[in-house]
Amino acid sequence: VGLVIETRPDHISVEEVLRVRRLGCTKVQIGFQSLNDDVLKMNKRGHKVAATRRAVKLLRQAGFKIHAHWMPNLYGSSPDADIADYKLMFDDPDFRPDELKVYPCSLIDSAELMLRYQDGTWKPYTHAELLHVLTASFMLTPEYCRLTRVIRDIPSTDIVDGNLMTNFRQVVELELAKVGERSNDIRAREVRFQAIEAVDLHLDETWYDGGSTNEVFLQYITENRDIAGFLRLSLPKEPAITDELAGAAMIREIHVYGQSLELGASEVGRAQHLGLGKQLIERAVELAREHGYSRLAVISAIGTREYYRKRGFVDGQLYQVRSI
Repeated sequence: VGLVIETRPDHISVEEVLRVRRLGCTKVQIGFQSLNDDVLKMNKRGHKVAATRRAVKLLRQAGFKIHAHWMPNLYGSSPDADIADYKLMFDDPDFRPDELKVYPCSLIDSAELMLRYQDGTWKPYTHAELLHVLTASFMLTPEYCRLTRVIRDIPSTDIVDGNLMTNFRQVVELELAKVGERSNDIRAREVRFQAIEAVDLHLDETWYDGGSTNEVFLQYITENRDIAGFLRLSLPKEPAITDELAGAAMIREIHVYGQSLELGASEVGRAQHLGLGKQLIERAVELAREHGYSRLAVISAIGTREYYRKRGFVDGQLYQVRSI
């Protein structure tokens, strides 16, 4: 069990990052909404893109999982501008979230956006326009990101005009399937209830620039790239945000897929019982050592600390750390 908080980019500071870590938080949901200063200003967000850059940097340095919210169809944007904005989110090393919720703007009667709707300066995307934006976005999503939700679940009776479909992700996936494609994101590739044996899997490593870190996405995948488990490893480029992390590489997340079983039980073919977590940690240790780090830290939830203790990690103030 992990603690997740949701906040704004301009509320993130070194002090706030360390405070929420003391509370046991391991993931932060943060509203990017747009990466265009003009759009942010027109929608009265109260901050600029620079605040989002700084927030992501601080969160990554502290080892948090970064779960962004992004909103197409904002006042001042357009389908083509939204697709370019989405592409920027993964092209620019200062962003590149681990997870993403895509929430197209919805028109609610009480919102100030009603004035723009009434004077004709804003209108909701048509079904075809929204499908175009989301289909293009799905295809631009890298394997290290998980699209956790598409479309905010707002009662249709509250929406004045625009999309009312809450299963739009399914619509997009069907559209992609028509041309033999699928999203590369984690959720689209999860093994779920497939019977998986160790021989079916190989370890794949994706390196990418995380701005203040070099990121390594380690994943055990099948031949068709379905994912059975992964680990996010950060190799910091800059001084640590706290002395506790000095000289340390960081495990930001480990996840192995499969059904949960009763304690002491086992079942052939479940990814959770192939020892993938342990193997991922040992590979992370090798990589961290090879790149000059003397320690490997992990940002752990309270419920997972015993798991890491059994794998050589020692409790610190905010993190668990293993000498390597």
